[in-house]
Amino acid sequence: MSSNRSPNYEYLNSRLRARLGSFIEPAVYRRLSRGTIRELELFLLDSAYAESYRAHLVSLETSPLARIEMAVSLGIAERIRTTVNLAQGEPRELMKVVTNRSDLHNARMVLRGLALGHDPLKKPSWHAYGELSPGFFDSLWNSKKILDAREKCLANGDPLALALGEALEVRQRGETLPLAERHLLNAYLSYQNGHFRKIGGTGSQTALEVMGRSVDLWNIGIWFRNRREKGKDNSEPIPFLQFGKWLSNERLETSDSVRALVGGTPWFDGIRDLGIDLETVSPRVLQREFNSAFWRWQSFLYRRNLLGFEVAVSYLARLLLEWQNINILAVGLALGHSPDGIAGRLIDVSGEERSG
Repeated sequence: MSSNRSPNYEYLNSRLRARLGSFIEPAVYRRLSRGTIRELELFLLDSAYAESYRAHLVSLETSPLARIEMAVSLGIAERIRTTVNLAQGEPRELMKVVTNRSDLHNARMVLRGLALGHDPLKKPSWHAYGELSPGFFDSLWNSKKILDAREKCLANGDPLALALGEALEVRQRGETLPLAERHLLNAYLSYQNGHFRKIGGTGSQTALEVMGRSVDLWNIGIWFRNRREKGKDNSEPIPFLQFGKWLSNERLETSDSVRALVGGTPWFDGIRDLGIDLETVSPRVLQREFNSAFWRWQSFLYRRNLLGFEVAVSYLARLLLEWQNINILAVGLALGHSPDGIAGRLIDVSGEERSG
């Protein structure tokens, strides 16, 4: 790691600001949604993802959907790694608020595979932009026993590898998979919170807010689940996660309506102009809108400070959002969904940021 090197925000941000306008435009998504999946593939072959199509693994896939998903995954991972390699010192360490998402995704795949039984020859498509390499997760996936995987995690020594090893131990003791996953997630959040607080400064506060808003989203999902299951036999409420930004555990535990839960917070500000009745709209729709608000907030964060870590957050968020939108488009076209149906699921951050 480069934590002892001087931060290079001026150089990094000058490079990233020039790239903030390099993403697929909403009008292009709308046009592609009216076409076919083959037309989407031809578009990508003439885009920033063209090089990914030359990867050996992509060429082995027989369906256009599988090729698109793999090529875009590889392309986004490469662009994130390139961005990370531009940074040194403080911004490099703060970028773990994004790169650790890759590690968490892969760790959960390993945990589920080893806990529920898996075919070692059918490994998942790992996210490849994290601190831990896909090769490390390959080695865990190939482990014959949970104990073998735990030993590999211990030998690796990375905080998230150690957290995965502890979660595997929880499962090995006979606890449920959800409990083991919860252990992994708690360890992940505790590590990030401690890491960013140790760095300190305004960039650290930004990283903590990104993490905290992610926790808020998870907790909103838990809140809806607990409300749905309340009063049912053998139903225990799921505890809320720590380290949220705007939704305290006290608020989560005592709020009896959506308005009480998010009122007076940026979460309400982010959706109040949509004309949604908070008490009658479905939880699924509300969670989708809160998720969109989170992407919008990240995408416009660079306006808060053109010289700080906020620029990197916005650029990396827009990369991840493009990945998500292309996948939504590809799956919709493959399943024959209507253009309006596909467009309604895409997240557009091209306009003005809403309050929050």
